[in-house]
Amino acid sequence: MQIMYVILWWLAVEVIGLVSFPLVSRVCSSLPDKGYCISKILGLLIWTYLIWMIANLKLLPFGYPNLIISIVLLTSVSLYIGRNNLRISSWPRRHIFFSELAFGISFIVFVLIMFGHPDIYYSGACDAFFNHAFIQSIARGGYFPPLDPGFAGETIAYYYGGHVLVAALSKISLVPLTIAFNLAGAMFLALAVSACYGLGYNITGRKIIGILTIIFVCILGYTSGALQLWAYLSNKEILGYASTSAPNIIEWLLGFDFTAGNWVLPGALVHYPAFNLLIGDLHTFGMSIPFQVMVIVLVFALFQKRRGGERIWTKDDLLYICLLGLSLGFFAILNTWEYPTYVIFTCVAIVLLGIWSGIVSSPDRTTRSIINFVVNIAITLAIIGLSLLLYIPHYISGVMHSFDGLGFVETRSNLTQFLEVATLFVLPIFLMLIIRVTKDVLKGDWVIFLVVILCILGSILAAWLFEIQLLFVAIPMGIISLIFIVKCKQSSASEFVLVLVLIGASLVFFGEFLYVNDALSVPWERFNTLMKVYLQLWVFLGISAAYAVFYIWNSMRKEAKDRSAVMVKVMKVIFAVLLVILVLASAVHPIATTTSMLSGRNTFWGINRGTLDGMAYLEKVHEDDYDAIQWINAHIKGHPVILEMPGEVGHYSSRIAVLTGLPTVLGWKVWQIMWRHDWSGVGERLNDITIIYNTTDNSDALELLKKYDVEYIYIGDLERNGIPTINDDWARGYSAEGLEKFKNHPDSYELVYEANAVTIYKVKEKQ
Repeated sequence: MQIMYVILWWLAVEVIGLVSFPLVSRVCSSLPDKGYCISKILGLLIWTYLIWMIANLKLLPFGYPNLIISIVLLTSVSLYIGRNNLRISSWPRRHIFFSELAFGISFIVFVLIMFGHPDIYYSGACDAFFNHAFIQSIARGGYFPPLDPGFAGETIAYYYGGHVLVAALSKISLVPLTIAFNLAGAMFLALAVSACYGLGYNITGRKIIGILTIIFVCILGYTSGALQLWAYLSNKEILGYASTSAPNIIEWLLGFDFTAGNWVLPGALVHYPAFNLLIGDLHTFGMSIPFQVMVIVLVFALFQKRRGGERIWTKDDLLYICLLGLSLGFFAILNTWEYPTYVIFTCVAIVLLGIWSGIVSSPDRTTRSIINFVVNIAITLAIIGLSLLLYIPHYISGVMHSFDGLGFVETRSNLTQFLEVATLFVLPIFLMLIIRVTKDVLKGDWVIFLVVILCILGSILAAWLFEIQLLFVAIPMGIISLIFIVKCKQSSASEFVLVLVLIGASLVFFGEFLYVNDALSVPWERFNTLMKVYLQLWVFLGISAAYAVFYIWNSMRKEAKDRSAVMVKVMKVIFAVLLVILVLASAVHPIATTTSMLSGRNTFWGINRGTLDGMAYLEKVHEDDYDAIQWINAHIKGHPVILEMPGEVGHYSSRIAVLTGLPTVLGWKVWQIMWRHDWSGVGERLNDITIIYNTTDNSDALELLKKYDVEYIYIGDLERNGIPTINDDWARGYSAEGLEKFKNHPDSYELVYEANAVTIYKVKEKQ
């Protein structure tokens, strides 16, 4: 039966991709694959946006009528706008085949991995609990913004666009949510694989670079895995990684400590895209990866269409404005951290590359150049304005409370730590820049050589003065890229990639200077900032490095052909060997993480295998709760508030809100504090819940139940015995006398469920 769920999910994604392709093919007509690599992603984005907007405008709640109307609107718009591209015989069938092959193979592989550790668990990848809670809450229906299952009476104080997408796909494909959670994780990374292949191929015209882009962005990880392996093989500590006592390499792989490399940067947690899938964490920064690549593809398609052109305006430009505005604005509800980055990227690409008006290289056409520049600025402002205007309901709802300005970083990274994360990317990119500088110098342009030397000396001085070692990487990488972008008379794919490098260098610079202020303090002040920023960095530098390999290899081949130089051939061998070593070193962590995850030896997961049902493990370890949750999901509709013991991050708690989507008075308290910056509100709810459960005065309990509009009261093992691993008073369980009052007042409470250790009461009296 679960195989059928996989097929249904796949079919739903394919249908959305196919109905969107006529629209995408018109927008991306300048690309060899006509944008097929992103048709699924853009289709899902537009569909989700329509669902979201209809529910926000209170026209229809989330549910089948909304979903069906939205997909009909998507299909109608796509067929109308792309009406000239409906003939299948004109579609790039060969490119479609390879794109589908990339998506299909990766989706199957990722689903098989999820079969090995499907549990929606509360520890380790603890974010899985609250992400599933959001999806459950949305799937219960209602208008938007959706209700927060962890803070009754309030809406979700977080970005939830990806959760809407998953809930919608689950409903339209008839896949249960606990299975959809795992299928969605596999789908998002498979969509990124397809988009990366298409982008790599469209930029270079080489399938091998498309595959290399997949490998760099979606498969490989940081080199800490190789350092851990080195420590094991040498039986000594290597750069802080201790040797392990595994008897052989197989045992080392099965017991690999995959969390050690996450903490390579001080005071921060860093992931790579594949790691999010491997830990089963359907987090927003993982869901956003295919959408990031999609925006890059859209901008590149626009670049290809406009470069070398002479017209200031074309009839498709309004369509580009609309789609880029829609796509950029979507980051606000998907993962807000990406919005400013991709707005800046789009603006830089439009202005510096002149993709709206073509490149005018003739010095005697000053007037036209000025007009082009003004048009570029105007269009940039139009895109930014539209990206805000289309998402007004999000901004006026006040759902985001966790951003509280910027602060200056106190805990910084050193160069060794950064290279442990990014050596695979930095080496090819710097080699590409060196080759470009060398070519210009050989042509007699000694000015560029002087500028580069000054740039390097300036970065060394700045790194020493400010005690920020990463400036030695960020400043040369960014400034040299900017110089080549500006000085180029006729932009090519190389200059487009240099824009990616420039944005990547800016992200490195930002992470060492500033952080987004939240509830965390020194030395963890940039914990969330680097976790979000470095996944964006991975996308920008991964794509750039894959192209850099192509550029370096072609440059060496051309040089060898022109000069028949033995030295060039030797350099090609050296470069190939270095690249292979780096790729293998970066492959250790994802490979070892996969074996360790699937073994269950070094994780909290692995309780249940051979299924995609993320809740199935609960039947083995908390059977009473499992049965009660099944009953709740079958018999309680809508969003009535249910009272349970408050929860804490990383502990089995708030399990009813998480696995049913029903709002509870207080879920995981630390998350609510971070999202809302409301210590007093959380403290008040903690105290009130304790009184409701403990008091023997039923009138006091009823008054507080009314305060939070509670309809159901849950009493299970946690409410009786507490959370064993937490010593706080609120988590020690409630008094037997207090719990008895619900039974002793049948006039106030109706017993609706009782089985084994779980009792559920419905509140009768609501004044």
